[in-house]
Amino acid sequence: MGEKIDGMENVDFSSEHRFVGTVQGAKGLKGELRIGLFTAHPAHLASLESIYLKIDDSPSTLYTIEKTTWKGSKLTIKLHGIDDRNTAEALRGAKLLVPEEAAYQPGEDEYFTEDLVGMEVVDTEGTILGKIREVLNYPAHDVYVISGGKNEFLVPAVHEYIREVNVNTGRVMIAVIDGLID
Repeated sequence: MGEKIDGMENVDFSSEHRFVGTVQGAKGLKGELRIGLFTAHPAHLASLESIYLKIDDSPSTLYTIEKTTWKGSKLTIKLHGIDDRNTAEALRGAKLLVPEEAAYQPGEDEYFTEDLVGMEVVDTEGTILGKIREVLNYPAHDVYVISGGKNEFLVPAVHEYIREVNVNTGRVMIAVIDGLID
């Protein structure tokens, strides 16, 4: 099953920080952290000198990055002050946040997944179908959960269904096929 990425519960909503991943656990005995990434541009993280960690509802804490290690698509980071496995393991589930100004800046026709939450969804005829309530992240592709009145339906985030995403207007246009909404 994919990781549930729910815009209202899993992301720090201050405009100062951007959610980029979670701590999956400890690696080794010296306090290194295995990171689950939630960014399309993970290489950007290697250039950062510090990162914020946020656990549940507590305030985020700034840490200096001592080292980042990439093995394939897997990221491990070592933070200053996290020097043993127990301390690292206690951070399991913490969210990694970067300052907005240090975050990857999307180009034209790019957007952050969490920016989709709350966007209006219309069909190709312009009929309003609802709003994106959350985004489910699966290995193959994301799935948008769309709520409209009493209806809720899922739409795979693939070109066959998603025809246009316009962040400026806050609208997503989808192609509706038989059985998608009912």
